[in-house]
Amino acid sequence: MNLTQHCKICDHKIIDFKTGTLCGLTDKKPDFQHKCGVIKLDAEFEKEIEHVNIEYETVLKTKTDTVGHVIMYSILALALVLGGFLLGKFILEKGVISTVPIVIMTVGLAALGFAFAPLNLYNTNLNIAKKRKDALDSVSKMYGYNYDINITHLKDSLGNKFYETDLKIRKTNNTIA
Repeated sequence: MNLTQHCKICDHKIIDFKTGTLCGLTDKKPDFQHKCGVIKLDAEFEKEIEHVNIEYETVLKTKTDTVGHVIMYSILALALVLGGFLLGKFILEKGVISTVPIVIMTVGLAALGFAFAPLNLYNTNLNIAKKRKDALDSVSKMYGYNYDINITHLKDSLGNKFYETDLKIRKTNNTIA
């Protein structure tokens, strides 16, 4: 595990843009083996828990919209391809050769690509948010902390999103050596 994961949630951290994350107690890069003996989990820890969990839940809340988008544009794409095919067949039976059905079917295939782009973005964002949450949870357990968080997603009158959190952190006796 990257040692800066520990420093990211510690109140002792110093971020220097030239050398990276430093320990505020030693003014050096982290050099412990598995666990830091002087870590202070307080304000930065709470802030990181809130940030990571809000990011994760925000991604999860877009699942319904993403699936709806895929279904809607897939149906539209199928209708365009089928409509273009049937139009081409009808026109050909009348003895006319036209490129219009091919254009319609091409637009349908482009709509199919447009249908799956948000699904790929959703999966990418979900994997990133899950990886961050798993890393935070792993470090939390390593130091014997568990937490429960309830996040309320709100919007103001202008549509700006903001969040209210109810965070409860518990120190347990279970630590990972």
